Amino acid sequence: MVALGYGTAAAVPQAAARHTVSPNPCTAQDHLLTIAVTTDAKNVAVGDRLWDSHARFVRSTHQSFLVAYGLAKGPERADPLDPASALTGRTVYVLNECYRTSADISKHWKITSTRWPEFQAVLDWMHTPGTQVVTLHDGQVRNSLW
Repeated sequence: MVALGYGTAAAVPQAAARHTVSPNPCTAQDHLLTIAVTTDAKNVAVGDRLWDSHARFVRSTHQSFLVAYGLAKGPERADPLDPASALTGRTVYVLNECYRTSADISKHWKITSTRWPEFQAVLDWMHTPGTQVVTLHDGQVRNSLW
């Protein structure tokens, strides 16, 4: 158990307990595509399926220009600044894709929108009632630690 600083504790996955510092492939001046999706519980099964499909597609098509890829999923809190606040019953997904250049992000959108069979399905899912999306289309990394 690790204290989170708000009087709560959370279990640390075994992999985290063995963490060693390694170079962060996404460094200052790289470019990020970040998408945060918050959705109702009834939309989570479809979201899981679409994000898993997306990861498989990106893995098979982006090797030459994608630096790093990560998708996090977790419960939404009533107070987003207090990890001890009540759960809302909604789920938050946060996708981070790191590229060296803005042109690589444009390449991602072109390949994904034309070749990923689930592209329209993920757009439709993001527009379902009870779902909010925030996107940073081309954020430049300002700070990057290990």
